[in-house]
Parts: sequence; C-alpha cells; structure tokens
Amino acid sequence: MKLTPTPVKLKAQELNMPVLSPEKLSDVRDKLRGFDLGVVVAYGLIIPKKVIELFPKGIINLHPSLLPKYRGPAPIQWAILNGEEETGISIIYLTEEVDAGDIILQERVEILPEDTTETLSNRLSIIGAKALRKAIKLIETNNVNPIPQENLGQPTYAPKIEPEMGEIDWSSRSRDIVNKVRAFIPWPKTYFYRSGTKIFILESEVSPVEGEPGKVIDIGEKGILVGAQDGSVWLKRVQPESRKAMNGIDFANGYRIKIGEILIK
Repeated sequence: MKLTPTPVKLKAQELNMPVLSPEKLSDVRDKLRGFDLGVVVAYGLIIPKKVIELFPKGIINLHPSLLPKYRGPAPIQWAILNGEEETGISIIYLTEEVDAGDIILQERVEILPEDTTETLSNRLSIIGAKALRKAIKLIETNNVNPIPQENLGQPTYAPKIEPEMGEIDWSSRSRDIVNKVRAFIPWPKTYFYRSGTKIFILESEVSPVEGEPGKVIDIGEKGILVGAQDGSVWLKRVQPESRKAMNGIDFANGYRIKIGEILIK
C-alpha cells in the first residue's frame, strides 16, 4: 500500500526536471505557462481547451494505433482481439475530442503471431519515443503538414477493458480465444473455472482438432486440448488463482484433469 514513483518520474528527478502530480490540471495551470509545446502520452483524462491554449504550438499526443482506427483507452488490446496483422503509432495534435486531432505522422508496426499486449506495448513504446522526437523536430522547423483524420476513413473505437471480459466462452472460435489470451496479457488475463477455482490462461495455441466446446479432447506434451466452436485450443501455460504459473501438463497432472471433462464452472 506504499505509493511509489513511476519510472518516468524517477528519470525526471535524476535529470533534475520538475515533476508535478496534480489531482486537477487547473491546480497547476500557471506553472504550465511559458512552454511552447506540450506532449501527452498515456494520460487518462481529457485536457480542456483552456490548458491546450497555454501552449503557443499546441499539445501533441502519442496514440498507439493507426488513427482513425481504435480511438479510445485500449487500442493495443482491441487490435490483438480483432486479429489485426498490423497496428502502429500516431502522433496528433490534441483537441477536446478524444483522439480526433490532425495527424502529424504515423509509423506502422507488424503484429507478430506470438505478440501479447505486453510485448507489443513494449515495441510500440520504443518506436513511439523515436517518432515523438521526429515530430517535435518537424514542429520546431515548421515542416508539419497535418492530415485531418476524416481524410483517412471512418473512426473505430477501443473501449475500456473490464476484468469480467476475460472469462472464456468455449463456444467461441478457437482463433478468437487465443487472440483474447494474447490481448489480455498482462491484464486482466483470460480465465475459466474448474470446481469453483478460477484458472488463468497465460499461453495457448490454436489446433484444427475438432471437439465439443469446453471438453478436454487430449492431454499431451503441449498441455491440455480443449474443444471450441471450430477446432480446439491448447492450454500450454496456466495459473490457478493465488498459485504459481505452471505448464499445461503439470496442471493436468496436479489437478487430475481427465480427457472427456468439461471445463465449465
């Protein structure tokens, strides 16, 4: 229950840069005067027009999607959930409408088959940091040609992820189940119940073997094979609630999972 500073704050303190942590931006508005440009990354609140206007060159925002696709708080998760093969980062001018400002630049990034939200976020953060430097340089040299988002198509949205969204529906398509597992790492994680115990799925794989949704089809070196709407899913690594993570075969042995068992509450 102890408050600890973020890595960004620690680095700023190391560089002797001032750090403000207000509950409301209005509390520090006067301290924001005198800066030419504002930069926003992963800030969860709407910044009012009065604050944006404090900066002569405006405020720019780094958003981890190829806008206008996936506006909102969870663009990385929804890109993986929806089986996208590509995403990216967009640097835009901040406006009062969420993620709707003109685009300064974009960088495209391939979503790898093994990517989770954690691994993809890490890659996007590195690419995004470099892109921010590039965008700031363009603004400094007056070489920005902003593109209105409406020129690039209709917006789509990436609403907030809620913990209860992690529960697996075995009647879903096998690819959708695996995508959900990937999308919800590291949080909130996907899960199913067995004898009232919540079991988190940490790693999974699609299989073409057909079987009844939720039914254990096989137990092998890869783990536990469970039927889905089309084909099935290997549960390769799991974590019973309040226990350590383990591979699927150890879970099957330790919890006496049997072929033919139905993995539903």
